[in-house]
Amino acid sequence: MPQSGWHCRQLIRLALFLTALLTSPVFAEQGVSATKIMLGNSSPSTGSLAELNGEYQSGAKLYFDRLNRDGGIHGRTVELLTLDDGYDPARTEENVKALIHTHKVFALFGVFGTGQNLRALPILTEARVPSFAPYTGADVLREPHNPYVFHLRASYGREIEAMIDHLVMLGVTSIAVVHHPDAFGQAGVSAAEAALAKKQRPPLTIVTPIAASGEGAGEVADKVIAANPAAVIMVAAGRSPPALIKALRERNAQPMLFGLSVVSSKQLVRELGADAHGVVLAQVTPSPFRIDHPIVREYRRHAKEADLAYSYTALEGYIAARTFSEALERAGKELTRARLMNALESLEGWDVGGLTLHFSPTRHVGLDYVDLSVVSHGRFSH
Repeated sequence: MPQSGWHCRQLIRLALFLTALLTSPVFAEQGVSATKIMLGNSSPSTGSLAELNGEYQSGAKLYFDRLNRDGGIHGRTVELLTLDDGYDPARTEENVKALIHTHKVFALFGVFGTGQNLRALPILTEARVPSFAPYTGADVLREPHNPYVFHLRASYGREIEAMIDHLVMLGVTSIAVVHHPDAFGQAGVSAAEAALAKKQRPPLTIVTPIAASGEGAGEVADKVIAANPAAVIMVAAGRSPPALIKALRERNAQPMLFGLSVVSSKQLVRELGADAHGVVLAQVTPSPFRIDHPIVREYRRHAKEADLAYSYTALEGYIAARTFSEALERAGKELTRARLMNALESLEGWDVGGLTLHFSPTRHVGLDYVDLSVVSHGRFSH
């Protein structure tokens, strides 16, 4: 009898195992279940860059929420698990380890910051986890080519080259760069130096750092004024650009002011009001305030339904989520990381609402789009 009971228990276990096998997917990719695809994100929900990151996250969430309400991708919802890093690269490193090894996400999405992504890169490469649309334009993260990283936005090099081209056209030769004292800031300085050398123009008049918090903006403004450049390129984001602009305006200094796309235009206009007039910002998406592109019309319609204010950064997050979802759709129901990466590389020539992507097996930068916008009486013109 004991022997017979043991055989019965073994048969029951075998039956349960076979049932689970037959009713589960035929693959076992981390972060993918029968009903959910789990993505991971490390970004600053606190600190000086929190508002900018919040705009990006709101755009991505706007698309993913609507996608999930409509049934998701092949019957699975797309969930984004976000861990706060306070814009601290060391915390990003720990977050990415936790996302991959503890929370077991399928892929990374929208990891925020240059130094932060530099810390994340060796971890995700070793684990062979794809990272899509990191929020950085640093060229150092694009070359050499990494098979696991897919950039959506144009590089800082492209943005700064557009600014330099514009200034050269105007005959401006005296240019300053004010930058964050970190990997992001250095990437921008290097891009400006390279753009000027390419045009065979004089070197930068002055290069000086500013804290991301904006602390000490008055002293930075005094250094800029002493050098008397005709134009200032701000390789900065968060609180520092409005702090610097305010300090320059208080001192009646009127150099032409340029900022990268990572300057929150929404924050700039809100905090500076009339003092923001004339500031030129590079943008890596079309204007969310115009309806020239189908993707913008779609974004505006959904943002209005959700009672969300329009912004360039939110539109970028929306386009990133839309593009990633297209790749998930193409990857098929039996989703694996390899299938996702192949699907992303198949997006060469795909039109995301008036913008043509250029992903391929040898190119992991989707868009080259750069435009210059000007703040004019609280609004943007091109």
